[in-house]
Amino acid sequence: MATRKRAPKGKPASLASGSWSALLAATTLGNGADTLHAEVRAGKGLRSARAYRLVVQSFDHPESRPVGSMQRSVTAKELRTGVRINLLELRGTAVRAKSPMVVAWIEAGDPDLEFDGRTARPQPGSMYGSVRRAMNQDAVHISLDRVAA
Repeated sequence: MATRKRAPKGKPASLASGSWSALLAATTLGNGADTLHAEVRAGKGLRSARAYRLVVQSFDHPESRPVGSMQRSVTAKELRTGVRINLLELRGTAVRAKSPMVVAWIEAGDPDLEFDGRTARPQPGSMYGSVRRAMNQDAVHISLDRVAA
């Protein structure tokens, strides 16, 4: 008796990262959701006793609205060793734009979790960094090495 060969089913792109948020996004939103892994570091100009608000946003292209954003409280020590975050990106479709990028910055003070991180913008004096990424790249490293004017 002949057995049927089944074509292997492709795993949704958002499941490739293996995180809990990726699994949740894929099961509820399908391929319109992705998870981006970012490591953010800063070394100079940080005060050890100060609390910082870290904001990370991802864009499909520089002039677009963020497709992913997050904010959290961090310390200078954490930033020196590297803060790892998982950022859930939500799109209307599974297709990414041609020039995706990620922007991160820190501000003095605790995060306002009632505030939507997608509308946040770096304040003058904030340390920030940005990186362009390939269309299928799901992990980036960002150095906060510039100061917003």
